Amino acid sequence: MQFRQWKAKGTRRTAGAAALAVLLSSALLAGPLHRGAGQTRGGRVIGVSGQGEGQGGLRGSEARQYETELDKTLKTVRDRYYDKRIGGLDWTRVGDAYRARLASVQNRAEFVRLVNAMLAELHASHTEFVDASDVAFYMLPAVMEGDLRGHLVAHIGVMGRQDGNEYLVAAALDGGPAEKAGILSGDRLVRADGQPFQSAGSFVGKEGTPVRVELRRAGETTLQTVRVTPVKQNMLAAYLEATRSSARMLEVGGRKVGYVHLWTMADEAFKTTLDRLVLNKLYATDGLILDLRDGYGGHPWGFSDVFLRPDVTWEHQMREIRSVQHSGYTKPLVVLINGGTRSAKEFLAYQLRAAGRATLVGGRTAGAFLGAGVFPIGKESLLELAVDGLKLNGKPLEGVGVAPDVAVAPAFAYTSRDRQMAQAEQTLLKAMGGSVAAGAQRETILH
Repeated sequence: MQFRQWKAKGTRRTAGAAALAVLLSSALLAGPLHRGAGQTRGGRVIGVSGQGEGQGGLRGSEARQYETELDKTLKTVRDRYYDKRIGGLDWTRVGDAYRARLASVQNRAEFVRLVNAMLAELHASHTEFVDASDVAFYMLPAVMEGDLRGHLVAHIGVMGRQDGNEYLVAAALDGGPAEKAGILSGDRLVRADGQPFQSAGSFVGKEGTPVRVELRRAGETTLQTVRVTPVKQNMLAAYLEATRSSARMLEVGGRKVGYVHLWTMADEAFKTTLDRLVLNKLYATDGLILDLRDGYGGHPWGFSDVFLRPDVTWEHQMREIRSVQHSGYTKPLVVLINGGTRSAKEFLAYQLRAAGRATLVGGRTAGAFLGAGVFPIGKESLLELAVDGLKLNGKPLEGVGVAPDVAVAPAFAYTSRDRQMAQAEQTLLKAMGGSVAAGAQRETILH
């Protein structure tokens, strides 16, 4: 989770400790010093370097910059980490050990990996160092400011994590460039236009231009190439568009089943969008599947309301104009969860089950449930840090997560063969008093 706050230029801004922005990402980082991917200073591209520099060792200025950023990260952890004991670690000794490893760092990417290896000693969620080569760097200022227009970055609509020199895809956003190009969950993105793949750095100045992305599909050894056309936009807006694009009505076993993927809960606009989809486009369904897999968290309050309120019909009649509104969705509900369901989404899943309102299907959630703050470290780097310990009903979810009611191992996620989705349909049909034969086809009747 992250507080709706940020610290920069010696000041602290907060929208109130009560307004926890439960941003469950591996990292959502940016700030007032952010210029945007690929902008220049003195004719030099900044914020996206790190793969090819320093073959003969770092320049003195670069080495000093890395040391400064490492020291500032160490100090921020010491001063602001939620556990004053820092988990019993000798943080000074940890810092000395990683400072000694700076001499072997050859480029920016290696430095980012080094800092994150150090932070991993904390064994805490919401604790990560990112730079401007990562789309996560551009998400945070949009979230902190509730901004759906600024903080633009060229991207292809994937989320995942860097795994060595490859990018492991967790999901492709609905309607985004990666989904349109056929990129799947589990793909390993290796190169973009011949250079090591970076979720933001690979697309600087390339929006609207097809990019060759080489990937390795799960279970395969050979690389395949797809062409993806990046777009330049606000990342929060990209996740909002994906949530809207995901909504559809299916016919399964003779019943109408609604589906919506809530990609994040990072802004009030997502709550409004969820309410409108459920109470309008998806209202005439017999049951609903709410997909909380992957994506980011957000703030926890109010997202369950549409499923907990009684359904009261409100009718308007103004001469020839008549309209009907509903106040709640009371039909059977199944919630999809997995290891990428984090923070605020874990709270939402927990809350809906505690209320007896939903059945949880899929895998155990991430157990990433701490309040976080965000701190600029360098001009193109920031630290997301756990600053608040959280519990639900007196028990921590951090490191524990929420277990599903019906456990299903993931396979072919977000495809027509999605095993967890198939089980969600079966579970929902059972709640509605129906069933569907294994392997039966579903039909999209509204998208």
